[in-house]
Amino acid sequence: MRASHLIRVGAVTVAAAFLLTGCSGGGGGGDAQTAVMYSSNNETAVGVVVDAAAALDPALKVDVVTGSSGPLLQRIESEASKPAADVFYSAPAATLQEYADAVEPYRSPEADAIPEEMRDGEDRWVPSNVHVVAFMVNTDQADDGTAPTSWEDLTDPSWKGKIIVADPSQSTTALTALYGASKVLGEDGFADLAANLEVTENSSNVYPAVAQGEYAVSIGYESNIYPYIAGEQAGIEMVYPEDGTFVEQDAVMIVKDGPNPEAAKRLIDTILSKEAQEENLAQSFRRPSRDDIDITEFVDFAPLDELTIVDIHGDADDRGREDFLAAWAAR
Repeated sequence: MRASHLIRVGAVTVAAAFLLTGCSGGGGGGDAQTAVMYSSNNETAVGVVVDAAAALDPALKVDVVTGSSGPLLQRIESEASKPAADVFYSAPAATLQEYADAVEPYRSPEADAIPEEMRDGEDRWVPSNVHVVAFMVNTDQADDGTAPTSWEDLTDPSWKGKIIVADPSQSTTALTALYGASKVLGEDGFADLAANLEVTENSSNVYPAVAQGEYAVSIGYESNIYPYIAGEQAGIEMVYPEDGTFVEQDAVMIVKDGPNPEAAKRLIDTILSKEAQEENLAQSFRRPSRDDIDITEFVDFAPLDELTIVDIHGDADDRGREDFLAAWAAR
């Protein structure tokens, strides 16, 4: 198993790793400026961005306010008459759509390395990384030590009570996974899956519960599963369902009328840079949105073109998710 080859041991070491690439980043060498970044990402992902700014654009200072995506976006909305934030990092585009009036479009030169089909046509936001749904399996808790390979497998009554998932009404990860599963399985098949699930309000417990042997399977994103794979924990496997998996993109945006518009652009360029995306892959196992990064140098992820990917972002899917959540609440 290939473990990440860049391990976070402090800002000085990470900054040195960036500098050794010999790259200048998005706005390197410019006038000193400060960008205020509201972020729902974890400490590791935020640290990568701050360190990347220090290394690639030393004149750019980043002040960070962290919290959950919903409250931070609501705060941006409430501050519209006098914005305090310059950049929001990050949330799915479907979530940002609700706050489109608070966005300042920007076409970063770094976006050229991101596939056009991933980008917003109006340049309101751009994906900073990609999430893929997978199963985390503890084979010590599975019948005969055999991991399930599909959603269809998980509908079998033998899995009842052995699968843990977060509440999709509270977790965007669970909503992505279960809404997608409902499209793959159809109404009757999904009802069979739902009957086997143990749903937790504590989304942070989904992966540790499998690692500790309390459940055989959890459903979530590969970036949250892979730390256990990289750590070579015995009995833990990551499985991409053969009958279809789902892709979600975390996107970053500039806040309209923010206090530091030029610094905001420089920060967006830094977040989207190849160096920052590689480091986020190495440290927090977030699949890059750029197509010029060889992920196999960092992690044992399946390439997207080798997966069966089901589209969950069609024109009818916003309404489809609403209908799904209504049916989930009524079940």
